[in-house]
Order: sequence, then structure tokens, then C-alpha cells
Amino acid sequence: MTYSDRMTRRSHRKSRVGCVQCKQRHVKCDEAYPVCRLCANSDRECSFSAASAPSPSSVLTPGPDLSPPPTTPSALDAPLNLHHIDLLLHLHSISAICNLSVGVGNRLSNLLFALQTGLSAPYLLHQLLALSARHLAALHPSKSPTYLHLATTLQTRAISLFNATALTAIDRSNCVAVLLFSSVLGHHLLADTLTRRDHASLDGFLAHYVQAMEVNRGVYVVSMASWPLLMTTEVGPTIAASAEFTRREGRGGHCDVLRELFGRAMGLTDVEREVCVRAVRHLQVGFDAVEEVDREDEYRFQMILSWTMLAPKELGGLLVGKRPEVLVMLGYYALLLDLGRGMWQVGDAGRYVLGLVVGGLPVEWHAWLAYPRERMGV
Repeated sequence: MTYSDRMTRRSHRKSRVGCVQCKQRHVKCDEAYPVCRLCANSDRECSFSAASAPSPSSVLTPGPDLSPPPTTPSALDAPLNLHHIDLLLHLHSISAICNLSVGVGNRLSNLLFALQTGLSAPYLLHQLLALSARHLAALHPSKSPTYLHLATTLQTRAISLFNATALTAIDRSNCVAVLLFSSVLGHHLLADTLTRRDHASLDGFLAHYVQAMEVNRGVYVVSMASWPLLMTTEVGPTIAASAEFTRREGRGGHCDVLRELFGRAMGLTDVEREVCVRAVRHLQVGFDAVEEVDREDEYRFQMILSWTMLAPKELGGLLVGKRPEVLVMLGYYALLLDLGRGMWQVGDAGRYVLGLVVGGLPVEWHAWLAYPRERMGV
């Protein structure tokens, strides 16, 4: 090794919040979320621990171009190829890709509107194609590696473009694109989290789930900052209706046990208790929507996604800390997932998450999960 090589090595800043894979390989990570460049280029899985997961503000900080180098030999990494055309055609032909949100992207007409918006917002177009690839991976398990690679590459490029362009100034010209991007990205991150089955324990699932919560909330906050502008655009009535829905007070009794639990919980601060009470209210609104069969289908499962966006930031810390009361609440969220098991992003995630929660709770807490276990037959 030459002197200049040694000096170059010494000048490297040690990555303290890099991905798990780069740390295991003892190489310098560029800390780009959700997939660092080294993992993207080598087609490796890329994950961040809960402790090193970037905050929403860091995710939205302008960063380097994360797209694969133009010399990458793989046809999947070409700037434009037949795979991308395939994704575009699939996106055009199916209206169920974004079926966890209200009005924004869950109908064919809205998907066409999103594609048209994406023509002037490349980050949105890349993310739409990424979600299309993620959906195809779920539909065709035999081709899953190919589609997952496409999904990861396109999503990484989308986030890079978003960081580099959309955040410089949000105005009436791009506020709709930012909102659509946040919605589609939220679907993608949740699908990735709920469909994984390689978690070694409850801790592994919580790390990925809390990470998705943080990113969803961060991008959501950015889009909501432009609320006055959005209300003057074509999507104004849609987001107003969605906001009215999420502000509802729960009417059913599905979460009565949770209300009792947090009413008597010892050791929670006033702030933590309020955080949990708010999260329970949103859960009950979700259960109400599922049970009200006369409500339009577009509302029925919205809270599966919205819960990750609306949950206060303190809830993530309580989940990672595995507070028993909060894990019980996660068990009720698992029931909401199970009620939406027909959604492609969800599948059997409800039973999977509930199993992790039961296995991670002391036996004396299992009685608090009697309702979701009985409803799910486990």
C-alpha cells in the first residue's frame, strides 16, 4: 500500500449510522436511505438498525445521486429499457396498487393523473414504476428477485431526485407531485416491511417497522407543510375528505381493552400516555371503517397505512423499547392488518405480527391480547 493510499484511508470519516451490511463487511457506507449505493450496485439487501435509522429530516436532506453508474452492465440498470415499459403498462392496467389510501392513486383515473403529474416530476414517475415492480414481485414469486431489484433501483433513484429537486422549493407548481410521491412511497415502504419474513425476532420486525414509520411521517410532514397550496389544486377535495376521516373520534368498542390498559398503565409519562391514547383513537377509527360495510371501499383500509404516518414520533421509541402496553397495542394493529389481508401489501402480516408480539410478551400480558387472538383464531 502506498503512502498516498494510507493517507486516503485515514481521511475517511467512519460511518456511524451506515447500513448493517456495510458494517458487517467493514466498508464505508454512504448512509443513503433506504438503500446505500454499495448495496444497490452489488444487489445486496440493505437495512438499517433502529439506532442508526436516519431521522425524517436527514432522509429529506439533499444528497448525492444514488442511481447506478451508467457503465453498470446489467440491463436492469439501464436508464430506460423494456423492463420499465413493462412496469408502465402494468401500472396503467391495474387500479389496486395504491389501495390503502383515499382518492390518491387508488383508482385507475387517479393513477393516470399521477402518471401525467410525473411527466414534470421525474421522482414521482420513478417511484410509481418502483411500486409497480414491487407489486409484480408479489404477484409473480418466481420472478420476484428481478422485480425486487428493479423496485429497489427505481426507488433509490426516486428518493435521490426528490432530495435534489423537490425540497429546494415547494410551491403550487410541485406541491401535488410531492403529495403523490409521499403517498406512493408510503405504500412501497409499508409493503416492504409487512411482506418480509426474515426477521429473526420481534426486534428485527420492530426495527424495520419503526424505520418505515419515521420515513412515512417525515415525508408526510413535508407534504402537509404545503397544505394551503394543496387546497387550491385538483387534489384539494380529496385530501380534505381524507383529513376529515382521520380526525374522526372512534365509535366502536374494539379498543375498549386498550383504553382500560392505558388508563391504568404505570410508569408512562403524561406525554407517553397521550401518545398512546392518540394512537388507540386512530386504531378505533380504522376498525370502524372496516366494520361499516356501507362506507365506500376506498376508506375501509386507509388506516393500515395512515397509522404509520399519524402516530406521534414518541411511539416509535416506545415500540423499540418493547413497552408491554405498547406491544399489546401493536397486537391490535395486527388485527387491523388481518382484516385487510386481501390487500396485496398485507397478506398474512396480521397473523405474523401477532405471533411475534405474543412471543415477545411475558406470559402475564397475554390476557390483554384475548380479543385480537379470538378474532383471528390463534
